Amino acid sequence: MQDDRVKIILKGAEEPSGLAMIFSQYFEQNIGEFSYKNKQAMKTRGKLAIEALEGDVAVTVAFKGGEIEIVDGRDPGADIFVRGGIFSLTELAVGGTGALKKLAGGDLTVRSAWKHPLFAARVARFMSLPHEMKAREAGRGRPPLWKLAAGAGGAAAVGLAAYFLMN
Repeated sequence: MQDDRVKIILKGAEEPSGLAMIFSQYFEQNIGEFSYKNKQAMKTRGKLAIEALEGDVAVTVAFKGGEIEIVDGRDPGADIFVRGGIFSLTELAVGGTGALKKLAGGDLTVRSAWKHPLFAARVARFMSLPHEMKAREAGRGRPPLWKLAAGAGGAAAVGLAAYFLMN
C-alpha cells in the first residue's frame, strides 16, 4: 500500500504557514490511518483555495490524484474558494449547529462550487472527519482540541458540502 499512497507535498515558502502545516498534518494522518481516505484522495482533482480572515493567511490545495500539493497563498485560478474566520471554518469542520447560519449570514463565503460539483463533492468527502473519529468522540461530550487544529481543513470540506447542498 505504501507505493500507491497519496503523497502530501508542501511547496513554496521555506517556512510554511501554520494553516499549510495543519492541512499537511491532517491529510497525512487521515491517509495513513484510513485506506478509504487514500482512495478518495486518488479520485480527486482540482484546486481549492482557503482563506482565513485572521492574519490574512491563505493556502491553495491542489489535488492531483496521486499527490496533494499545498502552497501558501491564494491561487486566483483555483476551482473553488472558501473564505472566513478560523472559528467559523472550525465550526464547519466539527459539524457545529451554527455553521449553516454562518454560511447564510455571510460569515463564510464559498465561490465557484456550483461550477465544479464533482470536485466539490469529492473534496468534501475527503476532507470531512473520518467516521471512525466522529464515532469515537461522540461519547465524550465535547470536541477534542485536535479537532480545532484540524478544523481548517475539514471546515473547507464541510463548507463546500453545505454550500453544494443549499444550491
